[in-house]
Amino acid sequence: MSLTSLLEKITNRQRDRPLSKWSAYRSLVANICDGKEPDADKVATVLADNEKTLDELRDDAKLLARRRKLRAEMDAIEPLESEAVKVDRKISEAEQAFETMTAKHEEETSPLYIRRNEIKAIRKRAAQARSELRDSCEDRELVAAYESVLEDLHEAQHERAGKDEEITKRESWIRQDKEKAEVTPFDQERKRYRSQVKEHKRILADLQANAKPTQDAVHVLQERLEVIEDQLLEP
Repeated sequence: MSLTSLLEKITNRQRDRPLSKWSAYRSLVANICDGKEPDADKVATVLADNEKTLDELRDDAKLLARRRKLRAEMDAIEPLESEAVKVDRKISEAEQAFETMTAKHEEETSPLYIRRNEIKAIRKRAAQARSELRDSCEDRELVAAYESVLEDLHEAQHERAGKDEEITKRESWIRQDKEKAEVTPFDQERKRYRSQVKEHKRILADLQANAKPTQDAVHVLQERLEVIEDQLLEP
């Protein structure tokens, strides 16, 4: 071998040596990142060859793990791109269908809403006219009769409301005592609850019987008031 060739070969080896050292270091970092435990002597040799410390090795392993994660996240989208196109198309179709449905809904309901508002306005004017007709009646005897019956009706309705409240209360107590009688493990308590249920039922029957005349009176007064009001509303 000529001297020139020998020198060139030596030069190439010197040039490749740093690359070989760096490659060994990268391989070490990759093994650590993969969870593989390297030989301690080899670690020391590779670190010395590359003038690296253990802290730098640790940081480089963390960096590689981070870069691998980033690459996995980057690569994750590629197989999903075709699905994304399909999803976008379906969303577009659904939105178009919704817009069509919404337009049809508005077309059908818009005149109905308008008509409903017209009816509300007519109802309001009718109520105002009814009130004014009733208040402007000049038949004093008829007005006095109306006010008298209205007062009696209010009293009867108030009395009915009080009795209804008592009935509702007793019905609630009956349910509560029945439930308590079913769940209590004590015979004495069970007997007491059942006795209370009987008493509530007795009182409830009396309340319902007493409430009927009041309810009937309310109906009679309402009918009488309607008859008088019809007369008040005559022009």
